Amino acid sequence: MIDYKSIVEQLDTQRVIQLMQTLGAEDYIEKPGYIIFPTICHNEDSNDASMKLYYYENSHMFVCYTECGNMNIFSFMKHYYDTRGISYDWYQDIYKVILDCSNYNPNFGFAPQKYQRIRDTYAAPERVELSTYPNGIIDVFTKFYPSEWLNDGITKKSMEKFNIRYSVPQNKIIIPHYNPKGELVGIRGRALNQWEVENVGKYMPVQIEGKWYSHPLSLNLYGLNITKDNIQRTGTCFLFEAEKSCLQFEGFDFANCSAAVCGSQFNKHALKLLMQTAHPREVVICFDKEEKPGSDEYFNKLWNIGKKYSNYADFSFIYDRENLLDMKNSPTDKGSEVFWKLYRKRVKVK
Repeated sequence: MIDYKSIVEQLDTQRVIQLMQTLGAEDYIEKPGYIIFPTICHNEDSNDASMKLYYYENSHMFVCYTECGNMNIFSFMKHYYDTRGISYDWYQDIYKVILDCSNYNPNFGFAPQKYQRIRDTYAAPERVELSTYPNGIIDVFTKFYPSEWLNDGITKKSMEKFNIRYSVPQNKIIIPHYNPKGELVGIRGRALNQWEVENVGKYMPVQIEGKWYSHPLSLNLYGLNITKDNIQRTGTCFLFEAEKSCLQFEGFDFANCSAAVCGSQFNKHALKLLMQTAHPREVVICFDKEEKPGSDEYFNKLWNIGKKYSNYADFSFIYDRENLLDMKNSPTDKGSEVFWKLYRKRVKVK
């Protein structure tokens, strides 16, 4: 039987400090009988926290004077994880961590390097603010919707909603990128000239009067400014590689709760942005098909992405077991019927 009371009563103050620092409370004030920490119990970003979380050494209790109230260390850890939307293993991520902070377990001491994974895996990475441009810049381009995208299942209504334009001199589809607040952070062009596609690439930043409107794609999620409310309402985010897939999804008979990473990777910055903005309970990875069923590399890549971040939300991924897609197809390329069939048979990361 687990003796919680004895574990709490024998907490070692220095080990508690080390734990708090590992969780992100790097600044603290040590006073006779108590220690003051930033309120990371209910603030994901320690920069937003106030110095109003007190740990009293005699009672071994935390008191948050702004929101959470009285907490023992077990309830504090639960607050910490729940605030960040983290699915956690109670034994590994709460009980064993706390046990190592207590003299009740004399054979162990809290080792910061041992629990650095708490910080690496759970603590939110720093917010990176992208530079913004006047939204009106996009008006230099024409409101024209090329047949190439119309024939790919993207409706005129979808393109209007996402403010898609066309550059006549460059023969490119113009794709403005906005941050979740709706501020313009970059502009990408989808080349329609075959030579440019083959020799330069399909997608490139757009230049206007000698200025390149590029941005680090890994620090933003395309479409989130439009779809964030649907993601929050449904609890699901469909994560695609390309902008085009989000526009195709807009035409499906379902609320658009998609976003695009504009690549084939998903990093901590994009995850942080998604979780803070839309708080999905499940993230469905819907990346382009890269290899035939039975090959391990592609399956493992998708599995590992989901596993790496599975403490933030439930992760799953679309894997085409029945060869419904062609190579390099997005799961949306064959229309809604095929997409939903793939979705129903998605792989859930455990």
